Amino acid sequence: MGVRGSGWKRWAVVFGGLILGGMVFAGCGQEQSAEKKEKVRLEFYNRKREVYGVLDEIIQLFNESQDEIEVYQNMNTNSDVTLRIAAVNGNFPDIVELGGLQSVESFEYVMGGYLLPLDSLVSMERVKEEYLPYLRYDGHIYQVPLAMSFEGIYLNRDLFKQEGLEIPETYEELIHTAGEIQNRGKTAFLFADGNDWTIHQNWECIEGAYRGNFQEFWTAVALGETSFDQDEISRGALEKLMELHDYTNPEYEDADYDEAMRRFAAGESFMFMQGSWALRNIMELNPELNVEMIPFPVEEGNVQKVTLWVDSSVGISRDCRYPEEAQKFLEFLTEPEILQMYLDDERSLSCVEGVADRADYAPRINSLIEQGQAVMDASWLPLQTSVIRDKDIAAVMPRASESELTAYLKKYTKSLQKHGDLYLEAKEKVG
Repeated sequence: MGVRGSGWKRWAVVFGGLILGGMVFAGCGQEQSAEKKEKVRLEFYNRKREVYGVLDEIIQLFNESQDEIEVYQNMNTNSDVTLRIAAVNGNFPDIVELGGLQSVESFEYVMGGYLLPLDSLVSMERVKEEYLPYLRYDGHIYQVPLAMSFEGIYLNRDLFKQEGLEIPETYEELIHTAGEIQNRGKTAFLFADGNDWTIHQNWECIEGAYRGNFQEFWTAVALGETSFDQDEISRGALEKLMELHDYTNPEYEDADYDEAMRRFAAGESFMFMQGSWALRNIMELNPELNVEMIPFPVEEGNVQKVTLWVDSSVGISRDCRYPEEAQKFLEFLTEPEILQMYLDDERSLSCVEGVADRADYAPRINSLIEQGQAVMDASWLPLQTSVIRDKDIAAVMPRASESELTAYLKKYTKSLQKHGDLYLEAKEKVG
């Protein structure tokens, strides 16, 4: 099954199948406004609400730095659906913020030919060489990376200190500590299961601590050599996530992402599993919070790993009417001093030489990176399979029976094997 065989129309059909209807999107290369006809106006569509503020500051600096281009930022509460509608309608935004190639949306826009290759940008020469294989598709780079992300467990250090508890370094210690907290009538863990995407992220956080890169395993599943239900790491990680739910209060299980962050920031639990992207919002809710993120601890005798992904990246629409002007903005955005503004706000890891990391709240993860135990990943799942991973998982959490868990994992396996040709062909083009 060819990835590009049917071209543009094929991908329009794929995206069109997910449209919920009735939504309006500002088009690529909008007509210049009557008041500012002399300026080229470019839409920057941002999917990531956490960085809206700092991007607004950067956009303002760019607009004030010259008189020829005006960039404006656009957002939508249902950002991914809106972007798909824009793709189908031929109104893809001039400049768009996306995830790395591990994101199904990013991968499909790249495969579908929606983005311009950006290999010639001067800023690409500053991207750290070790990250380049996780940005290339079919010999080209279509997205300029802004930051890296990782997942782990946020700890309230003050609560640990008050209870005289040590930070757990193994899974056995984690369970023992959670039990101690519960025995003292307090809440060890808080979950954001009200959003199903947070469940799969918690699952991949645990799995990544053992596996690192997912590509080899997913390839074996696609080829029919193994399955999610038979794999000790994949199944075991989901079982561990279910076990951790024994150390929370039922009222916390249905909290959505925002409520979970608010409750953790308020000191209602000792631990909260999430990604690096959540730190900024947590600290906005409680600037005095004494927080640390640790990698998910593995069982004694296992090698501790942490998985890194390209988090935010920026691409240019292939239909952008002003590609040279859009590239000028990307060059400005990725100048070291400007990108440092972004990293200072995002509090994450840099992809670019000359831009300092800002993940001091995660010293143990930084140590794993220095020791070479942090593993990059850009593994992508076909859309149909990712839906099962991201959506259907909510039906088995948090207390599925063994047979229900097996049925879910077999369904997951069957989907990846059904769409394995697409996965395998795309995989060969990454790197």
